[in-house]
Amino acid sequence: MKITKNNSTGRSISALALLLVVFFNMSCGYQLQGSGSILPNDVKTISIRNAGNSTTVSGLGPRFTEKLRARFERAGSIKILESGSPADAELITTIVSVGSRNRDVSGESNVEVEKDLVLTVSAELRKKNGQILYKNPAITAIESFGSVSTNVVTTSSSFAQGNLGANSLGTLTQREVSRGQAAQTMEGLLDEAARRLYLNAVASDF
Repeated sequence: MKITKNNSTGRSISALALLLVVFFNMSCGYQLQGSGSILPNDVKTISIRNAGNSTTVSGLGPRFTEKLRARFERAGSIKILESGSPADAELITTIVSVGSRNRDVSGESNVEVEKDLVLTVSAELRKKNGQILYKNPAITAIESFGSVSTNVVTTSSSFAQGNLGANSLGTLTQREVSRGQAAQTMEGLLDEAARRLYLNAVASDF
């Protein structure tokens, strides 16, 4: 007697397994975007103190504070209050240092054609009773930029956000190009530092 297999049952099981895998992956991806929180259950609100600035670059404190607020509010897992408002916890940050280092040098002219801009931030998340929830004295973000006009990527997002125009690059000196690129790169560095701080201090691992 010929025995036939029930293929429909096998297909149903396979389809169910596939749906479970897709659901699992979507859940993981959702968590990785920072929707979850590792903070204690009694921490529902955080006030972000205006960031300090230990560098000689003016204006970094307010800019970084805005980046932090935008990052935390975008995630939506914790309610953010104004600086000084009574909250379950307070985030205290300081721009520790900003520096540059050579990344690439032209072999023929020995001219610095590309540099790294390095931003270091300290952060402490503290409950209203003084308990430290998170502390890191050296959150570091690094991004490279072209220091001569021939190495500037005019199609990059950081260039588009800056004040330099592609047509004006040829009229600038190397120092002017380097300074302009460093200023534009700083916006991306501040955003990256805020992202790393949030992921390490608040976002849940999956």
